[in-house]
Amino acid sequence: MGAANFPPEAARASGAHRNPGYRLRCGRMTLESISLEEVFAPRPGQTVQVVTVNAEIFALAHEDCRMAEILTRSRNTIDGRVLQWICTLLYPAYAISRQSGSNFVFDLAGHCRRTSQRLFLLGASEESNSRAAALLRQRFPGVEIAGYSPPVATYPFGSQANQQILDRIQQARAHHVVVCFGPPKQEYWIADNAVQLAALGVHCAYGLGGTIDFVSGLKHRAPKWVEFIGAEWFFRFLCEPRARFFRTLTMFKMPFYAARTQRSIGAAEGEHGH
Repeated sequence: MGAANFPPEAARASGAHRNPGYRLRCGRMTLESISLEEVFAPRPGQTVQVVTVNAEIFALAHEDCRMAEILTRSRNTIDGRVLQWICTLLYPAYAISRQSGSNFVFDLAGHCRRTSQRLFLLGASEESNSRAAALLRQRFPGVEIAGYSPPVATYPFGSQANQQILDRIQQARAHHVVVCFGPPKQEYWIADNAVQLAALGVHCAYGLGGTIDFVSGLKHRAPKWVEFIGAEWFFRFLCEPRARFFRTLTMFKMPFYAARTQRSIGAAEGEHGH
């Protein structure tokens, strides 16, 4: 997933600020400011792991060696509004785009309908999973969507339970798999099963946290104005204070890690060049 690596000044001088996509350093990790078409693009012979990086995942990438290693191989989009602002401060001459996983799942369903590809929703409760799939089918008539809600368990899953998940994906003949186990569990699972998913013909697998619950309506999303000012994390904390207390504390470490950035930005490669 290599890309040009040159100082921001050189990019501006060459007119690279007009490029529709960028790969950039923030903290110790590489992020991609790219279009949805690029997010959904396959790589021949493998399953692309897409990580939608918010403040929590950004902090984990600097504290969890396994997560950091996974993020060197994955396609890392910018999810959180605060992270987008930090990247904009680091690279003020560039239009840094944000792709919120909770939003782009609808674009993904539309993409699957246009391209006659199949979508699979993995995770959340059985009720939430079935409701989310039904809503997406209603909103995008003709799209093929299947889902599975595995029993709640610590990770790694037992071999039988894991095989049952893979069998469901195989039965659905899925091209795109949305995994909603929450970080870092969902990122671990995708990475650990990447070879099997590729053998099943899965183009991309996305770790999307609470997206299935939001789509189903069983959990409320933050109002648009709250999301716009970057306070979505606070809204979620108020809704689930016990569940999100320590996760919220982790997020506050993000500016500290971002301040150590050695700036580097370059043009993202084309759809089939990752």
